[in-house]
Amino acid sequence: MKKIILTISFLVTVQSIWAQDKGLSLNQAVQTALDNRYDLKIGKVTTQISENEIKKINARNLPQVTGDLDWRYNTQLQTNMLPVGVITNDPTLPDRPVQFGTKFNTALSFNFNQNIFDPVNSGDKKIAGAQIEYDRLSERVTENQIKLEVTEGYFSVLIWSEKVKLSTDNVSRTQAIYNTGKEQLKNGAITAYDLKRYEIDYENANAENEKNKNSLNLSLNELWYRMGIEPVQSAVLSDNIEQLFLEHNTLGLQEQVFKRPELEMEKKQQEIHQLQIKKQNLSYLPTISLTGNYTFQFLHNEYRPFQSEYWFPYNYLGMKISIPIFDGFLKERTKNEYRLRIQSSELNVAKMKMDYAQDTKNAITSFKNAQADITYQKKNLELVNSLYAVDQDKLAKGTITPNDLATTYYTMQQTQNNYLDAIYNYLLAVMQYKQAIGDL
Repeated sequence: MKKIILTISFLVTVQSIWAQDKGLSLNQAVQTALDNRYDLKIGKVTTQISENEIKKINARNLPQVTGDLDWRYNTQLQTNMLPVGVITNDPTLPDRPVQFGTKFNTALSFNFNQNIFDPVNSGDKKIAGAQIEYDRLSERVTENQIKLEVTEGYFSVLIWSEKVKLSTDNVSRTQAIYNTGKEQLKNGAITAYDLKRYEIDYENANAENEKNKNSLNLSLNELWYRMGIEPVQSAVLSDNIEQLFLEHNTLGLQEQVFKRPELEMEKKQQEIHQLQIKKQNLSYLPTISLTGNYTFQFLHNEYRPFQSEYWFPYNYLGMKISIPIFDGFLKERTKNEYRLRIQSSELNVAKMKMDYAQDTKNAITSFKNAQADITYQKKNLELVNSLYAVDQDKLAKGTITPNDLATTYYTMQQTQNNYLDAIYNYLLAVMQYKQAIGDL
């Protein structure tokens, strides 16, 4: 039944994503991952555990009622000594050993305890509240990591899709040249050596196309994995690489660290350590509670539990005040431990700020390099496109050979691939910068 429910849930998710064949957008891919990734679900359960801790602490302040049954068969009664003065005033007589009690002694009791004041509960509740906030920050860290992974995976699929298109076109072009070459060989227009070169070009184009298709399949499988779902056949991505490039083409750079949930987590950890110290201070205060007991006790030398005349009740009400006096310096040593933890956490915060500042500087440098590379590759692409158009015209006029045009085409194809790689590296640099400043 559980498998059926999971399958239906998965199908509904997929249907909502690719409804009406509109394809999968980047935002939908990210949202699907946030809905399905197990690491985020685990984080949410961890937060729920911390939230439940508050309820457990509140339960300590509710009345606590227990029942006890104590059944005893006295195989040998305890001996006590009665001093001589209890029986007679004759000092010459010795003390007399006596045994009090019955063979059977059964007690059925109900115990009641109600906390009036427990300083530890107050400290634990504040710590649990801070722990909830810490766990929620941890969820944010996981969410940011998921967004980064899915976005990079989505970019990778788009890049390989474009490369497959280019390599597929190259297969068609080299195949056409190879087929034309066969006819030219029959007519004596080219040599067998030239035809062999055309065939090699065609086979190389096929091999490159197969490699690109395999890389595309790998990137798709990686994307489904990062989204936390099973692979989807014939899936179409609705965004394209140029569109995403335009969306991220304007980015204001600033060499500062903002919004890093990891930093907030570490600071929240310091707060938890401070609360632990306060809890130890509170534990010096007394604990006050109301107590009560009602007991039915069976006393007889024969076991006759169903005869009411052998059951004797007693009960009491009271107040218990427990005052800590000396604990072997445990509280002080515990406080010292948390003081050291705070020092360690403060040093870690300083280190994290330096690390994130360096990450930001590196990301800005990578971004600027990627931006410059795109400009360079775009100019190269425009230049090689114009050269290819010129060579096509020259071939039509018979001033160059097909081999000359093929050389220009290979240059153009390599430039197209370089341009796609430049866009991909640029988009990755954008995401790395956003991760560095905590703005995913």
